[in-house]
Amino acid sequence: MAAKTVQSGDDGAVDHHGEALPTLSKSASHIDIEKIERARRLSSKPGEHPGVAWFYRMMRELSRMAIHQIFRTIEVTGQEHIAKDAGILTVGWHTNGLIDPVSLVVTQPKMFVFGGRHDLITRPIIGPLSSLAGAQPVIRQAELARGGTSKEVASRINSKTMLTLAECIAHGHGTALFPEGTSHEDAKMRRLRTGPMRSVIAANSIAHEKELSPPHLLPVGLHYRTQWDFRTDAWFEYGEPISLVDSIHPAEDRARLMNGEWVEAPADIVNDLRDEVCNRLTPMTPDASTWEEHRAWHVLGHLRAISTGEKLGSWREEVLAARSVRDDIRDGDTTLTSLQSTAHRIGETLHTAGLDGRALDSQGLRTPSMLESLCFIPALLLALLSAPLTLYGSGVMILIGKILGDNTDEGLDARASYHFLASQLGPLIVWPFPIGIFVIVALVGPWTIAPLHIALIAILLPLAFHISNKVATLGWNLHITSRDARSLNRLRHDSKSLVIVKDITDLLAALK
Repeated sequence: MAAKTVQSGDDGAVDHHGEALPTLSKSASHIDIEKIERARRLSSKPGEHPGVAWFYRMMRELSRMAIHQIFRTIEVTGQEHIAKDAGILTVGWHTNGLIDPVSLVVTQPKMFVFGGRHDLITRPIIGPLSSLAGAQPVIRQAELARGGTSKEVASRINSKTMLTLAECIAHGHGTALFPEGTSHEDAKMRRLRTGPMRSVIAANSIAHEKELSPPHLLPVGLHYRTQWDFRTDAWFEYGEPISLVDSIHPAEDRARLMNGEWVEAPADIVNDLRDEVCNRLTPMTPDASTWEEHRAWHVLGHLRAISTGEKLGSWREEVLAARSVRDDIRDGDTTLTSLQSTAHRIGETLHTAGLDGRALDSQGLRTPSMLESLCFIPALLLALLSAPLTLYGSGVMILIGKILGDNTDEGLDARASYHFLASQLGPLIVWPFPIGIFVIVALVGPWTIAPLHIALIAILLPLAFHISNKVATLGWNLHITSRDARSLNRLRHDSKSLVIVKDITDLLAALK
């Protein structure tokens, strides 16, 4: 079947519910069925991971290293809910492109098998790597509705993917699926699709027939301070598993699944499970009408803590404080409801200045410490210290990540994906070049260096590049601290500070 390219960008296409379909990037708009079928890896035995085990583990460690470069702080809670003896389907809302699934891979011990957009395994560079890691292709409604392929072909590809995922989950592997069907920039979840529910119901049915441990359906809250910013804060919140006791195929359909045939679960079972997933996931998201409303809740969360003499000490505490404000407002707290407009005004003033609720204290706007203001000095020293090795070893990958991230046609939510890919693939693809250049220059240069010493330095260079990059990110953290201190001082000395201080004082009085 010939490859087909459909309309990319914002074309106004809608689904059968009348809702706007996700816009297609140039990559997603090119559907090559033959290439998809060639690139897909299938396991030789049902339930075996379709990827190459050593390659998957290597990529997971590279991902772990990259994630710690992307985020300034990472906190993970609820890992006690991750089953050791059962397969797991993790579901979450989806606002940060590749970062979302990768964050789950590096915080769970299981080997994951992924179902993702069809071009995940057909794109240059990323495609072969994803295929070796076992990723499975999906033709989404967004491609199908635009005429990317026929329903029969899409059904054949997707059914094979769904069955592979179900078998792997049933046999103890993990996967993560995002029921919204696309990454986005909204402050609340979009309507959930049923694909993940259909997969885990099939996995539960297969496990039942094979007398394996029943799989777990695990909700996760993915919380980022600003998901497209480099060195932002992250909290991954695993919740209690969702029961699958009643989510199983009828006996005759389970027999067909055992014969390798994909069978859809009854619609009422699928829809009931989707609704339960929605009910469990929604509270673990901002669930705000706009980001401005969400910022107002954060302001109120900070001020409510300050009014009791406390201070929110981590991103997780900030998220929980804002969630408590949201829930109290929806439960009818008239005081908080009446304060929202003022909190909104404070939140937007802070946001415009590049600040957030951490800038507040009992006097209004806090005074940055001398230490914060002077952080630019060690930041500069660390930048100078790390520059030679970081620029030599990683300069190209940093530049590529920034250019691709800043110019992607897939939205702000995809920006961090390119930063991540540069960090993840740099050691694999970029670092061999500066190491090779060093070896060549050392061998043919006018100086005499023993071959053994050259080999030893070449072996140690990746570690040196990694340490240098860690020093550079520490310098960046200090730069951000100093920058925020300058922003806060500017706001404190701005004419608007009198208004914002009065607003903060009024809110604190009302909250006591």
